[in-house]
Amino acid sequence: MRAPTRLLLVAALGLAAGTPVSASDLTGTWKGKWSCKGQGASGKLKLSSRTVLSPEPGVSTLEITHPDLPDQPALQARIDGALFSGFSLQTGPALGGVGAWLGCDPNVDPGGFGDIRSFRWKVKPGAVKAKITWRGMFVSEDAMILSCRGKWQRVSLEEPDPAIGSCR
Repeated sequence: MRAPTRLLLVAALGLAAGTPVSASDLTGTWKGKWSCKGQGASGKLKLSSRTVLSPEPGVSTLEITHPDLPDQPALQARIDGALFSGFSLQTGPALGGVGAWLGCDPNVDPGGFGDIRSFRWKVKPGAVKAKITWRGMFVSEDAMILSCRGKWQRVSLEEPDPAIGSCR
């Protein structure tokens, strides 16, 4: 009887000491870069975050908020001014996870969801050091198909929640 009790106690202490980071640690503003390769009606294309004009020229800006409670997986994001809706899931006991975003900005993509991105995240609780890496596909109605990837780093822990509204 002692061995199962000890094992249960060790497991409970391990869970208490290593409480996972929630998706709420993604809330805030992130800066980074991206690049895309693709095909359009005029031939091969290459694009990068160097073409971003605002809010900071040449730098990709990601803003994340949680429309529900902070510890819920639902996310609203604004990537270089375009709205996205998605979710984030923690993977195992590590301080990271995976997620996905769908572009849902009627001003950027009035036909529907043409921008789909999957991402991985890793954070350190209480530290600025955190990163999000992503890959995605963009298909537009004017016959352009792009395969993209990029990464963002957290700007600071003091950044306020950007309180991004719903896509539609």
